[in-house]
Amino acid sequence: MRFIYTKTFTKIFVIFVLLALLVILDARGYIGFAKDGFSKAYGFAATKLTAATTSVKVTFGTLFAIKNLSSDNARLNQQVDQLAFENARLKSAQDENAALRRALNFKQESSLNLLPVELLSLDPTGFTQTVVIDKGEKSNIRLNQPIVIQPGLLVGKVTKVYPNSAVATLITDPSVVINGEVADSGAHGLIKGEHGLGLSLDLVTQNELIKNGDEVITSGLSGDFPRGLLIGTVSSIRSSTTDLFQKAFVAPAADLRNLRFLFAVQ
Repeated sequence: MRFIYTKTFTKIFVIFVLLALLVILDARGYIGFAKDGFSKAYGFAATKLTAATTSVKVTFGTLFAIKNLSSDNARLNQQVDQLAFENARLKSAQDENAALRRALNFKQESSLNLLPVELLSLDPTGFTQTVVIDKGEKSNIRLNQPIVIQPGLLVGKVTKVYPNSAVATLITDPSVVINGEVADSGAHGLIKGEHGLGLSLDLVTQNELIKNGDEVITSGLSGDFPRGLLIGTVSSIRSSTTDLFQKAFVAPAADLRNLRFLFAVQ
């Protein structure tokens, strides 16, 4: 036990002597160089540590800023998409309302007895050349009724009737034959569909005048279609003076790929 006390005392004494020696040396200026070196080393280390800490802070700050910007950008993109969707829906509703108003005005101003119908389905490929409308036998829809759109453009005729719907074949189908008349000259001929590619005006005698840009209307001769419905416009003449009859290509007046509000002529 005494040995332990002696050893502890010795350590304390040595430490005390070393401290006293350092104090004496410092008072006499012998360790100034060491202090100066330590201060420089400490200052250099502190500067480097501060710079490293600042760089880390800036890096993490930049990363957080980028993350926040990405989140803000994603949120703004979502808002832009939502606004675009709402705008498209509003534009569609406005276009539909405008088309419906024009259709109703046409019904009020037309001398024809018209039954408003709406398109249920349309073959977008144009392969079948038929459309389905939302009214049928219960609404007095019958076979061969002309189907038109405003302002009096011929679309087709009813070829099948069901209780609550009907099928109309478009004028571009070869099965639909219309007695046509060139509005300017009064020339008569037969209008037939060309498998969705347009219409042909055939059996026009050579002594009658037809030219590009002439409007072709229904003549009313067959009784299937009332007189004066606009069929289309002559776009080219496809016959020569040596042929027995003149033949022309007619572009439909109605946009048959974008139908919506129609009328059945009663």
